[in-house]
Amino acid sequence: MSGVQIAIHLEWDDRTKSIPGDDKARSIADAELTEDAIAVQFPMTIPLGMEKPYFLMGDAAKPVNLWRWSSGTTETPEHIALLNATGIEAQETRDATAAALAAKGSYKAGTWQVVMTRPLRTQIVDKDLQFEEGRFIPIAFFAWDGSNSEAGTSHAMTTWYWLLLKPATSAKPIIGAVIAMFLIGGLLLWWGHGAAARSARRTT
Repeated sequence: MSGVQIAIHLEWDDRTKSIPGDDKARSIADAELTEDAIAVQFPMTIPLGMEKPYFLMGDAAKPVNLWRWSSGTTETPEHIALLNATGIEAQETRDATAAALAAKGSYKAGTWQVVMTRPLRTQIVDKDLQFEEGRFIPIAFFAWDGSNSEAGTSHAMTTWYWLLLKPATSAKPIIGAVIAMFLIGGLLLWWGHGAAARSARRTT
């Protein structure tokens, strides 16, 4: 695998830290407390033109990769999952470690921050997106609010946007091809406001 990494920094507002098994989280949640989670979606291969896979987890003709981080429970730690999907009901879970996909999350003052990392290229070329500098790559996002009992097909989502990795200005490898993506924060802000509004309605 290449030693050059891509790092994606996701940040969104969430008034409730949803950790199943935690009494405080349970007291302000809906009937079923689930994990907070977020996923980044990419096409399995970079399209040659402007045509993109179906935004709702792809289809059989144009499959997608999903990098899905979950907050964990009181008994299990946070974790990252790697999935291939050809539709919302057709998802294959793979070994994230084999693709060197990793993630770390933190929660502070009503805000989640999650950083996902992966080599630009992997050895599983037929199943993983191989990132290329200077190419426009479709990217989309899904988010699950655990205190609102969101899980499975119940989630917030965006349409496709474009990610561009600018060529390095030096011949030396760089870590963090994409760091602190302000676009992502803006795209997910509406989800945070929605979650806050739902929480406010439950307390009135």
